[in-house]
Amino acid sequence: MSRIYRTDQYAVTCVTKVSEVQEKNGLDIISCEDSVFYPEGGGQPSDTGTVSLGDRLFEVTSAHDKSLEGPVWHYTDAPAGTFHEGDEVTLTIDWDARFINMQRHLGEHMLSGAFHNLFGGVNKGFHMGEDYITIDIDLDGRMLTEEELDLAQNMVNSAVWADLPVTVTWFDDYESSLALPVRKQVPHDGRVSVVTVGDIEDPFDCIACCGTHPSSTGQVGLVSLYKCEPNKGMNRVFFDCGKKALDKLTGDHAILTGVSKRYSCSPDDLPSRLDSEAESISALKGRVASFASYVSEKEKEDILSRIQAEGCRAYTYSTRLLTADELLKLGFAVIKEADGILLILMQPEAKTCLLLSSGDVKCGQFVKENARTFNGRGGGRDDNARALFTDVKDMKAFATAASEVVK
Repeated sequence: MSRIYRTDQYAVTCVTKVSEVQEKNGLDIISCEDSVFYPEGGGQPSDTGTVSLGDRLFEVTSAHDKSLEGPVWHYTDAPAGTFHEGDEVTLTIDWDARFINMQRHLGEHMLSGAFHNLFGGVNKGFHMGEDYITIDIDLDGRMLTEEELDLAQNMVNSAVWADLPVTVTWFDDYESSLALPVRKQVPHDGRVSVVTVGDIEDPFDCIACCGTHPSSTGQVGLVSLYKCEPNKGMNRVFFDCGKKALDKLTGDHAILTGVSKRYSCSPDDLPSRLDSEAESISALKGRVASFASYVSEKEKEDILSRIQAEGCRAYTYSTRLLTADELLKLGFAVIKEADGILLILMQPEAKTCLLLSSGDVKCGQFVKENARTFNGRGGGRDDNARALFTDVKDMKAFATAASEVVK
């Protein structure tokens, strides 16, 4: 069969004949004498598009092959039995999606080449995702610095804007392909295609690849690095190219503009404004913590006084002034000075009920056995437990049931 994308990556449609038909999950899968569809491989997603049979139009949801020289199988949404061997069909790819993949794939080659040329980094992993591309650059355990990432980004974008030629050279075997200065040698059987960026005698990058690429680097548009993280001793670099990168930068700029407007400052002044805001929040948290400590101490004294005055074995307390965690600390402080008491603490805003016991009540067991009865959930230990509810009324009913245990 003829894989048209190999000789003309800009071909969008072709008229051809069906060579073979298979069926999967009640749908037709077809191979044809010719195809403009790139099958998934080499880290690049397959093309999608349409296939027409007469006046009927069907979707091609993906394309796959089992070998580089075998047929391309077009997975369609046509019911089984729609196509037959010898049918004349028109195959048409989604060009916008194809060109985005071309931009991204060539950009990946160039960025990997930049890391190799600058630092000797070896690309040992490539994934083209929906929101970003990742490559894993191996530097024998060394992590890239921000300065090195900036250097690589500037280098690759300079090559993009220089609009260097991109050529694809086919060789009958792997050994013959070594006539070119390929960056990464990966021996394999069969024909080999080598993608060269720039002058073949002194290329910016040269690598074996079966994907589709633009004919010049300027069509990539730009390459934008997002971040770099350690991954299995390597550098996982997140980035994107062309329209995908532009869309991301446009979205990020809109967010930056919105946040700047919210803080009534320019984007340039935003870092200092956020630092000032963080200092204010930190000071406020300190004041709140002091207030909570003061309230807890006063409430502890009041609760202990009431327990002693009333001589009760179960005491229920509710407050909105303390968080559930602060309330738990208060409970431990009370239990430490109260003997033989079941303490039932409620935080209405969090719809949380805390049980603390200095006696025989096993709090965790009670929550486990009874919380669901009141549409709640939770658990804990013998001396303390927590139950969460979706409704305050259910929480209060649970607290009442808990108080009945020691009567």
